[in-house]
Formats: sequence, structure tokens, C-alpha cells
Amino acid sequence: MAKTRFSIEEAFEELDQIVKELESSELNLSDSMNLYKKGVRLLDKCSQTLDKTEKEIIVLQEGQNGTILKREDSE
Repeated sequence: MAKTRFSIEEAFEELDQIVKELESSELNLSDSMNLYKKGVRLLDKCSQTLDKTEKEIIVLQEGQNGTILKREDSE
């Protein structure tokens, strides 16, 4: 099975939909909890992605001897 690439933009859209569903009064407690857990997992993945991106930006800004380094994507 091919691994799908994580898209932070799609994750934010999904989080937006989860919030809308949680704000609905039509969900029972179990469904609300499952949506909440899914949202927490998505937020964690987004946070990891942003942290990784920030570190890559720092490396690019620092470079070696003032030059910009080119990094290959390891995924």
C-alpha cells in the first residue's frame, strides 16, 4: 500500500470540519469524543510538520559559510 503524503492544508480543512461537527448539538458523547481524539491527532501531526519546517528554514538561513544549503527530502 502506498503511503499518502501528509498535507497540512488538508489537515486544517479537516480540523475545521471537525470543529463544525463538534459544535453541532446532534452528536452523542461517544461520537464527540471520537472526533475530539481525531482532532488532537491531526493537531499533533500539524505541529510536528511545522516544527520540521521551522528547523529546515533555520538550516537554510544559517547555511555553511553564509551559503544556502540544499536539502533533499528524506520521505
